[in-house]
Amino acid sequence: MEDNKKKKIIEIILITTISTFIMLLGIYYLPLMIFLFPVPFIVLGVKYGMGVNIVCMIISTIAIGLLTDNVSGIFMLLSFLPASIALNYTIKGRKTSLETMVISTLVLIVSFFIVLSIMRDIAGVSIVAQLEEFYTEFLNAQIELLKETGLSNYELLKVTDFLESKLGETLLIIPSIIMIFSLITAYLNYLLSVLILRKLGYGIVCIPKFSRFSLPNNILLGIGIMFLGAFLLKVFKLSYYKTIFLNITTIVSFVFFLQGLAIIDYRLIKKNRNWFLRVLAILFFTMILPLGGFITILGVLDVFFDFRKLRRPI
Repeated sequence: MEDNKKKKIIEIILITTISTFIMLLGIYYLPLMIFLFPVPFIVLGVKYGMGVNIVCMIISTIAIGLLTDNVSGIFMLLSFLPASIALNYTIKGRKTSLETMVISTLVLIVSFFIVLSIMRDIAGVSIVAQLEEFYTEFLNAQIELLKETGLSNYELLKVTDFLESKLGETLLIIPSIIMIFSLITAYLNYLLSVLILRKLGYGIVCIPKFSRFSLPNNILLGIGIMFLGAFLLKVFKLSYYKTIFLNITTIVSFVFFLQGLAIIDYRLIKKNRNWFLRVLAILFFTMILPLGGFITILGVLDVFFDFRKLRRPI
């Protein structure tokens, strides 16, 4: 028992230390790794208890704060500790994949909005202002390049108006972008945590299989109600109509795009393609095709025709 206790302590210390250094690597060189920060702590929490998860993440973020700056450590803790606890709870409680994804995504959304609010109010950093400044600089650079192409003043004005309208739309859909990003982050943390736990011999039954992602049968009714609500806002000339409409459109396009990608992944599995080729195919379609492209249409058609035959007969 004494040997097991020592082994447990060494394992906890080692994983916490490695996770901290990986996050430092992510902060300075590979930013996307930051969003997988909860994974090792979720695994520790499932193995040794929720308290270990919480304490180890707090220690890790304190170390990160001391090695970088205190604000980064605090923001990382506020962003990921609630999601780590939520995933720990749902995995340990053997919740279904849908329940786990819904709970963890909602927790991440709330956490991200809280952190952004604190950044704006205390640190004086606004993500909207930063994005606006970035896009303004980008817009000015594009205009300078266009001037060198010999365009007339009228053509240059049309292009400038188009770019400015796209800038305005991008700033308006920040809420839906945060929601989409929260969903992706929750899924990746859930998937990696479950796969690691299974490798360690834990009988995790509910594995989130992307190929079986499917929207509810009544999704079209729900979407219709949302767009009807947005239309009524326009009719009654209420505020934020355009913002609400654009965010609904972005989220709807994204979920149908996900369903289209899931169909492609399903077909690749049927053809016995390995996981590496499937990931490459998903990345290819994600990077190359826009949300309103063929993949999104495929997702819409699947709602009607159920290409994968996943629906249970009533």
